[in-house]
Amino acid sequence: MYDIKDKKQHILVVEDDTDLLNGIAELLTINEFDVSTATHGREGLDALRRMTHPPDLIISDIYMPVMDGFEFLERVRQRTDWIGVPFIFLTARGSKQDIHEGFVRGAEDYIVKPFEFNDLVMRVRSRLDRHAQLRALQSSQLDQIRQRILTVINHEVRTPLSYIVAYADMLANDPTLPDSETLRQYVTGIQLGTERLHRLTETFLVLAELESGTGEHVYELRSEPILALDGIVTAALGNIQTTVDSSGASVRVELASDLPAVRGDRVYLELAVRHVLDNAIKFSRGQDDPAVWVRIEANGDYVAIVVRDQGRGINPDLTNRLFDMFYQADRESFEQQGIGAGLSIVRHVMNLHKGDVQIESAPGEGTTVMLLLPAVPPPEGG
Repeated sequence: MYDIKDKKQHILVVEDDTDLLNGIAELLTINEFDVSTATHGREGLDALRRMTHPPDLIISDIYMPVMDGFEFLERVRQRTDWIGVPFIFLTARGSKQDIHEGFVRGAEDYIVKPFEFNDLVMRVRSRLDRHAQLRALQSSQLDQIRQRILTVINHEVRTPLSYIVAYADMLANDPTLPDSETLRQYVTGIQLGTERLHRLTETFLVLAELESGTGEHVYELRSEPILALDGIVTAALGNIQTTVDSSGASVRVELASDLPAVRGDRVYLELAVRHVLDNAIKFSRGQDDPAVWVRIEANGDYVAIVVRDQGRGINPDLTNRLFDMFYQADRESFEQQGIGAGLSIVRHVMNLHKGDVQIESAPGEGTTVMLLLPAVPPPEGG
């Protein structure tokens, strides 16, 4: 598994003097940094766009052809995913005006040429250390805020919502209720609305639990060998029965024989399967005969839960984005309920189980989602 601790810090250096650029790059490489280079601001922007993740720090000259350092910095600060990257200016001019303008535009430090290479390395390490301290402080503060919000949601939202759900169910099943179609519709509307709010609340709580790392401890406490994954699927379907009924979709479940056990958390797995099924059913609406197929089968060293629908499908270029929190494909074109956190939860759950989630889809051809769980090896001599 990839360990962030083993990752070298990545620095982008932008400098039009190629001798100086190569010298800085070589020095930083010797000091165990990964280095990308560019000879002017536009090249720097191109380099940033090609990166999977933003660099840990940017060093840039100011006076360069094509695009100078000031414009480069301004463009960098316009992107939300680059806005927090520490930025150090290099310049042969140490005027107060240049320094002032650099700081106003968002630079964190300023080094005047000529400089000692060792001083540059020291400034780089100092700036990276300070940035790491600030991020740790911000993370701690965000965790505190998240915990307070969770407490409020758990006690001040979840509890009264549970009362509303319970009383709505009692009303719906009350034999003394007048036989009025309008009244029944009102009660059904209350049920659907409260169920939706209840699911939304639970989604936020679970997502916060998984995002904060608490889920790892929960998994360690609750995980156990599971042989009958069809029970997980049945439980998931039971929790979205209203959605299934209102969609008119048929759900067919097949279980291959002689499957090995997996180790898992039943609560988290049911939640992951529920979100996948919920999406499959929602996106099957509008079909003449909507159907969703679920098959549990062996797949190499894994046991797979495969969910297939015949819905509208998704552009393959967008499938990776489906795991981004709050992202919903084609939201502008299709009315959708929910907040788009379902597949983000699914990925978190599969990561906890050291498994994987894969999506295959194409417009007009439906979608197949595969949840892969590591099989528990049979006992030796068994």
